[in-house]
Amino acid sequence: MTTVIVKYHDPEKLTRAQAMEKFKQAADMFVGMDGLNSKQFTFNEEKQTCQTVYNWESREKAEALFNDDFIPYFEKRVGTKPTFEMFDCLLMVDNRAGDVVLWE
Repeated sequence: MTTVIVKYHDPEKLTRAQAMEKFKQAADMFVGMDGLNSKQFTFNEEKQTCQTVYNWESREKAEALFNDDFIPYFEKRVGTKPTFEMFDCLLMVDNRAGDVVLWE
């Protein structure tokens, strides 16, 4: 499993409701995406920062999205330059499934 964390400042000063609307519009492109287990959209209204957290089946699947084209595409679409980090996800507590998953 692979986790990717993307951080950025929205170029507009957004309210929570406005951020939610942007996230709802963006969510459609991730529904059913090959290899993507989950994606969380987060927003800090006070700091005007956004962070998205992706959980992927594999690093290979994550790298299919997070390639050399990702930052220019994101910057054009959102209007700001993101940073991102990729991590090996070693253990996940999944309370919805009542499970602890290990990737050794």
